[in-house]
Amino acid sequence: MNCRGRKGSSQGQSGNYIFTNPKGAQVNSLRTRRRCFFNFRFLAIWAYTFLRYMLDLPLAEIPLVFLDTETTGLTPRFGDRIVEIALARFRGGAMENFYTSLVNPECAISPGAARVHGITDVAVRDAPCFREIVEAVRAELGDAVIVAHNAPFDLAFVAHEFRWARVNAPDNLALDTLTLLRRHFHFRSNALARVADALGVQREISHRALADVLTTRAVFEHIVGALKPRTLGDLLRLQGGAIEWTDTVARAELALPTELERALRGHRKIFLRYVDEAGIESERWVSPVETQWRNGVIHLRAYCHLRAAERNFRLDRILEMRVEG
Repeated sequence: MNCRGRKGSSQGQSGNYIFTNPKGAQVNSLRTRRRCFFNFRFLAIWAYTFLRYMLDLPLAEIPLVFLDTETTGLTPRFGDRIVEIALARFRGGAMENFYTSLVNPECAISPGAARVHGITDVAVRDAPCFREIVEAVRAELGDAVIVAHNAPFDLAFVAHEFRWARVNAPDNLALDTLTLLRRHFHFRSNALARVADALGVQREISHRALADVLTTRAVFEHIVGALKPRTLGDLLRLQGGAIEWTDTVARAELALPTELERALRGHRKIFLRYVDEAGIESERWVSPVETQWRNGVIHLRAYCHLRAAERNFRLDRILEMRVEG
């Protein structure tokens, strides 16, 4: 798959600082090194002070960027990439700006993922690669707090794309509506669409990035209205802490069955013989989308060809698993 546009610029490795004078010679005098040390110390103190200031601000004064991505498959560690990204900036209930773009992933979109979001290889063939929009994405994020549904999934993909573009990944604070729902509410399903329907939120049927961003924002407003946090710090405490800008440990170290690993790597369908909570046994073909570690159990989110919809399956309830072909 061809990618239009210019090549990404070469960057130095993270953590290597080389200071040069106007003639290009390396400056390694003790005075310069001391000056640099104190500059970094000042920046660290400033960053800590700014964070404390942000945590004490009323939520209405905090810039929030609602983020959603659509991807080629499960996770960056299997080589999956972003195919669409959407960001919408709000402050005090008013939208300040939004940004959305299809993205050429430079690889094929898995059939399972395409069934979920409806984005095809043809649709992204002439779209920009992520390295072409990386600075625009960074500018949209700015110093805002990111809000996403299942934030570790989106943040992992965004961080991976920044690294792929040889640009340092952002480190914005992040809020996860999925975590907040699981900790403080009791919906039958915490899937974004199901929660939105339960709350009577008007939403687009399509599972696309901008539509999901606006739905996430509506659900977030319900969460804030119910929990009534006064400051950003209050909401982070209710969440149980900050969300990391990396794959979660559970996802990174997840030991999956060999058949499921094969299906994920090859973007192939998989046959399941499954027992639900009521003890009813069923057989079906699914296209894996994502795995999650929840309450000590691995869950598989997949497109179910029997129900023609996304479903979640506990791996400990799968009696038989077989990869297509």
